Amino acid sequence: MSRLNIKKLLALAGVACLMLVQFRAKDSRPDFSDFKVYWLAGAKAIAHQTVYDVEGHYQYKYSPFVALFWGLPHALGGSRYFWALAHYAACALGFLVIWFVCARLLDRERRLWLWLIALFTFSIGLRDELKLGQANLWPLLLVLPAWVSGARSRDARGFDASGFTIGAAWAFAVQWKLYALVLGPVWLLRRRWAVFAGAIVFTLLSLGGVLSAVHGSDFAWQENIRWLRSLTASSEELLISQYNVSALGIFGKWAQSTGLAFGAWAYVLWLMLACAWGLILLWSEREAAARGQTYLVFWSTSWAWAGIVLLNPLVWPYWLLFCLPLFLAYVHEQALTRGLQLDAAFCVVVSVFLLANWLQNTVLVHMGLSFVAVCGLMFDAQRRARRRDGQQLPPFLTLSRSAVPSTRAGAETP
Repeated sequence: MSRLNIKKLLALAGVACLMLVQFRAKDSRPDFSDFKVYWLAGAKAIAHQTVYDVEGHYQYKYSPFVALFWGLPHALGGSRYFWALAHYAACALGFLVIWFVCARLLDRERRLWLWLIALFTFSIGLRDELKLGQANLWPLLLVLPAWVSGARSRDARGFDASGFTIGAAWAFAVQWKLYALVLGPVWLLRRRWAVFAGAIVFTLLSLGGVLSAVHGSDFAWQENIRWLRSLTASSEELLISQYNVSALGIFGKWAQSTGLAFGAWAYVLWLMLACAWGLILLWSEREAAARGQTYLVFWSTSWAWAGIVLLNPLVWPYWLLFCLPLFLAYVHEQALTRGLQLDAAFCVVVSVFLLANWLQNTVLVHMGLSFVAVCGLMFDAQRRARRRDGQQLPPFLTLSRSAVPSTRAGAETP
């Protein structure tokens, strides 16, 4: 066995032991508190009862069509404990596979090292995601095409069936977790109009046709209204909850700790962040379209997805998982492809991001460390990407020509 293979095996064993210790910690074992919300919603949905009548923290806030989807385990039979364990296993395997796919897309030769870096960095977030029985894997699976599907080729003619299908899956993801709307500007900038057509058709069929067929048109209409009302029912108390680490949540807690009123200034700062996010997304999408580089498509989507952690009104510490594709792209380009010639800024950004992930259940993160870490990662990654403009990009999986737009004269292609 070669020395390199021995190093890989030792690294894999080390990360596996580390995760085993973390996952077996007594206070971090599964309680499936969020899974219970989905389970109860599914039971109510197939019994033709509203799923939006629960008071308190554990409210169901997703679409009535998704609630009907959660009714399938009840229809198939089996105890809640059985389905909770099945969900736990499926989500664990799903995240591990997706992370490996991301690593492989970035670099086939170094995919194992990138995957181990992902496991090492995000293991606490993965543990908490699985512990709660959360369902963030499923919308992620539905929107994965965004990482590899750029603007449609100028030479393409006829109906964009691929875009239509992507749009239908995206609409399902939005109903599951509203934060998937963050990909709307991505598809708009890529001018994939069929994506929006697919999203509209799926929304009408699922929230109108399917619900009416199952529950009747009157109940379907009222349930959709109740869902929309539930989305605007989050109180300021929940917004400045100890565990909310979104930009608005951090601003609110800072204001509370200094005696300031949580007012318009917080939303102005949030709007400034959103504008900066949008301008950088516009730049990255223009570069991806002009240069025909699939790496830039991946980078742009990763940037948009990481923006959820800043811009969504409610963000929990384990949502740092959403930064994984951008973090891997950042580490890959700056460390692995440069022979470990690391500069001070890169070391600081990575160190702070690692601390935020490993200390995410502490008051340090709850009061703003995760906000600082995500801002540092996103904006240093953007700075380096702009500085790299015109240089050779890292190795990347080449897409079919139909998925990559024509390039300008002199632009390199994968």
